[in-house]
Amino acid sequence: MSTNAHSSPLPNPPRLPRGRPRSENKRRTILNAGTALVDERGYHATTMESVASRAGVGKMTIYRWWRSKAALFLEIYIDLAPPDAVVIESADPKSDLRHLLSSSNKILRTTPAGPVLAGLITDAQHDIAAHDAVHGGLIAGRCELLTGPFERAIEMGVLGDSFDLEFAAELMVGMIWQRLLTAPDRLDDRFANRLVDTVFALGDH
Repeated sequence: MSTNAHSSPLPNPPRLPRGRPRSENKRRTILNAGTALVDERGYHATTMESVASRAGVGKMTIYRWWRSKAALFLEIYIDLAPPDAVVIESADPKSDLRHLLSSSNKILRTTPAGPVLAGLITDAQHDIAAHDAVHGGLIAGRCELLTGPFERAIEMGVLGDSFDLEFAAELMVGMIWQRLLTAPDRLDDRFANRLVDTVFALGDH
């Protein structure tokens, strides 16, 4: 969902074969095509073949740049929900965390990022590429977005030194993903605020 909230490590881009570099315009066309297809058909009905057809490129072009459907849609998810769209840093880390969750939930609720993430989570149960995308790109790769505000709260004395910030982040991710999979329309501000208040209460002195 671990030191600086603004410097969350993102997944390394796929290594490209030697030769002609990847065209940024073509990359953007492919990402837009995948996004539009998920919005129209859903994640599981969207195939690499359909993305290639919509983007007007060969299927091998996509596989040359992304090794799997999961790798492509991980990049699409990050494009739809970049850290700088949801992260702020102020003198109030609890308020910052509320903003992070509220902004993230709005993206999940109102854009194809929600169906993409839900599809990746579902496929991760049986597909190793999806598992690696979820674990490396979203759990490990974006953990600092949540743990950053907790660390600042500990430094400010808002949370105790014994507060387990990684476990707290895991609790929050679990709750958000559970709601995404079962009731995405309820990923609202009330839920975000209640979740932040509950987790911070665990660290009250």
